[in-house]
Amino acid sequence: MKKAILPLCWILAMVGIFKLADSFNRKSEHFFGIADNREQNISFQYPVEIIQTLALEGEDVAQGMAILEVKRHDLTSSQNTLDEQIKKLKLEKNEAHQTITSQIESLVANKESTLADIDQKIHEIEARLQLIQHNKMLAESISGTHIAQETPTSETLEIADLEKKRHYAAQAIQAEINNLTQQLNATRRPVDAQIAELQGNKTELQRQNKSLRVNAQFNGRIGSIHFKPGDLVAAFQPIMTVNSLAPTNVKGFIQENILNEVRIGQTVWVKSITLNHDEPPLEGIVESLGNRIVEYPERIKKDPLINAWGREVVVRLTTKNSLLFGEKVDIFLSQKEPPFQWLTLIGKVHAGSQDTRKAAPLPTLTTANPKIDMTNIEASALLWNPKESHYLLLSDEQDDDRPGIFILDKNVVVTDKLVMQDDTSIDDLESISTDGDYIYVSSSLAYNKNDELKSKRKKLLRFKYQHNQVTTQQEADLFEVLTAIKDKQPESKVATFLTQAMSDHSIDIESHFVKDNALYLGFKAPFIDGNSTVIMKLNNLEAIFAGKDTAAEIWQTLALKDPNTGEPTQLSDMLVVDDRLFLLSVARTSAKNSYLWRVMLKDNSLKNLAHFPDVNAEGVTYRPDIASLVVVFDEGKNNTSKYQKLTLDGAAQ
Repeated sequence: MKKAILPLCWILAMVGIFKLADSFNRKSEHFFGIADNREQNISFQYPVEIIQTLALEGEDVAQGMAILEVKRHDLTSSQNTLDEQIKKLKLEKNEAHQTITSQIESLVANKESTLADIDQKIHEIEARLQLIQHNKMLAESISGTHIAQETPTSETLEIADLEKKRHYAAQAIQAEINNLTQQLNATRRPVDAQIAELQGNKTELQRQNKSLRVNAQFNGRIGSIHFKPGDLVAAFQPIMTVNSLAPTNVKGFIQENILNEVRIGQTVWVKSITLNHDEPPLEGIVESLGNRIVEYPERIKKDPLINAWGREVVVRLTTKNSLLFGEKVDIFLSQKEPPFQWLTLIGKVHAGSQDTRKAAPLPTLTTANPKIDMTNIEASALLWNPKESHYLLLSDEQDDDRPGIFILDKNVVVTDKLVMQDDTSIDDLESISTDGDYIYVSSSLAYNKNDELKSKRKKLLRFKYQHNQVTTQQEADLFEVLTAIKDKQPESKVATFLTQAMSDHSIDIESHFVKDNALYLGFKAPFIDGNSTVIMKLNNLEAIFAGKDTAAEIWQTLALKDPNTGEPTQLSDMLVVDDRLFLLSVARTSAKNSYLWRVMLKDNSLKNLAHFPDVNAEGVTYRPDIASLVVVFDEGKNNTSKYQKLTLDGAAQ
């Protein structure tokens, strides 16, 4: 027995040495970082006076909550100056109008007087000519002989000369009248351009006046307040800070031997370096990578005296966490069990018992029709049709080269596919609505991956149907309609927005609804003012389908910002229910996140109702008989779409 112990010890020692050597040669799969937060630093580019602070240091605030009100002293005087300048230009315009009108009236009177004088002279010559003719006839009757007439007579030549003079005089004076009339009726005069510019400046000052009441951009906590009411604050001086409630991202540094192991969009796992084995690692998404090698911060270095270098990386945390701001964390490229597996198991059990708020999985769309393959349906919009007591579901790509519009029963089960007319040519279906008579379907107008916008992606379609067969159908080229609006309203905000959207090929319309013969278009892209979604109103829908012109206006601009990060999200669908506008939006990042919003149209107040993590919400409809919103989620190609029923307050049913 004693003889066997020594060889066994040697074997164990060799195994240990090999394991140790292997660990030295193995490539590291983790790196360190610092937990960071999102911060809203409030300052102004002009001097202001603090009117009131509407929150206290350390107080939690919700997205959209008013937190600060200031006053800009030079704003009122600037507005008064602009008002005076506009008033002066309008007076000059009116004076010029009256002057031109007076000149026209004078020319008309001069024309009438000149023509009357010439007509009088012609009349006198004609009277003289008649007298000569009378005397000639009298002389012939007395003498009984015929007296030859001079041809042409001097009177006749004089009359012809006066008539020519009359024609040219009338033509010359009328030309002056026409010129002045054209000036009077001109729509683009220099003074009009000056007034329009000043009106634009006034509008900007009014916008700045509204922006003097500051709202929280995301759910967070008031950090520092540097001034009190009544204080005068210089331009660009920080007044207040708002921090996120918990760290939202981690700034890490990748060592050079694993630079190529990390990519944008990759899932990583973040764990505090404190010895707390009960806490499972946090899941994160790599948001960005630096483009250069930098020196590690002091806190990241293993030895402050030894220089270390690496590549910067920003990881966005996808779940709520209990990390501290500035806490040092370990970032793993793969999810691994810690050395003490029994502690890990205990931690997992503990975490599972604590996580009672985890959302239930979303129901998957199913079909009762064996001919329909659910993996070919990429849900992009949903509509409840009360006349037929069923849903209509859009699939954004064509199914078998035909528009993908499917019929769903009350239980959200796909039962059939709508049969369109043979000449239907539409693609990239993104939104559906009804006005109680017609069903309306719109393409996105978005350019494809080859930067091409084909005619099938430009369509607005409306139809009526019975059972599963379309009976009446019309279509319009929505892109041409918007182009005509842009050209006919060149000075409007609509034209400015559409010009940008069309010139840089960023136009993308993913939602619409119809109300009172007006078409409302929700733009996924581009944003206006850098972060606001645009909803445009086209005033006459019947004119669109009749091939006639219509006018448009910017109906709403909404900043649909992620409540936790403050990052803008993109509109994916919208719906009006009475005086409430419901909207869906999706995150612009590679990570899937969707949000349900409500706008009260009476006061335009915006509220986030629900957050859907890890999915893309594409369509929403309202079913009044059960007072429910129904949302559909696109799970991507070859995956079955999902849905969720919600109350009007955004709670799951």
